[in-house]
Amino acid sequence: MSKIEYLQQDGARVGYRDDGDGQPLVLVHGTGGDGEANFAGLLPHLPGRRVLRPDYAGSGLTDDPTEVLTLDRLIGQVVAAADHAGFDRFDLAGFSLGSAIATRLAALHPHRVDRLVLIGGFVTGGDPRSQLQFRHWADLARRDPEALARMMLLTGFSHEFLSRIGDIEEVVSDMVKGSNWEGVARQSELDLRVDVSKDLSAIRAPTLVLGNRYDQMIDPVASTVLASGIADAALAWIEGPHLALMEEPGAVAELMRPHLAA
Repeated sequence: MSKIEYLQQDGARVGYRDDGDGQPLVLVHGTGGDGEANFAGLLPHLPGRRVLRPDYAGSGLTDDPTEVLTLDRLIGQVVAAADHAGFDRFDLAGFSLGSAIATRLAALHPHRVDRLVLIGGFVTGGDPRSQLQFRHWADLARRDPEALARMMLLTGFSHEFLSRIGDIEEVVSDMVKGSNWEGVARQSELDLRVDVSKDLSAIRAPTLVLGNRYDQMIDPVASTVLASGIADAALAWIEGPHLALMEEPGAVAELMRPHLAA
């Protein structure tokens, strides 16, 4: 069972999960997720690691009433969790919106990040399709959470994965009851404003970019753009959808491990 810790950071109560022993690794979740939902399946595939999974504003263990979120505020919460856990230097992996957080964190704190992994990430949410999607997410999160839950399942997971679920309506119901929908809305509105294009050249950590080849939420081309903007970054492909990290965590870990061990 994970050790759960809390700290106060700039008016927020920030929570994180702390597991294992070994080389420090910080995992940063995506929009609408949290450290448990996005990464629980990954942990068994990363032995020999002390893994920190902070929840940032709008998700999970963290209580932060801030109405307009910024990348810098969420970075501050991730760094505060690392400080609280006693991490000086650490490997860092971010997923989706967490990839943007990890990108800027690595640019701002190059002396703290040893190796970087960016999964299903994007440089900017400013293109027309992303704007359409994230505005729709924010609207549905406040107006019709059940519809958004269904949309996220349909666009986030593969046909094969969803076809194996026995009671999909129970899954939808659990999502509606268990999610912080106002938090999802605020995070989606942040997605609209994400732009880490000026951060890429400042990254010094060896970087692995993992794109999802069949992603319906984030254009797979975004991973190519990320990798091309970071000096000497490696690009590899997950043969799955945006939420392949949750569908096939072992396959994702298999791509991560050689980079983190180098």
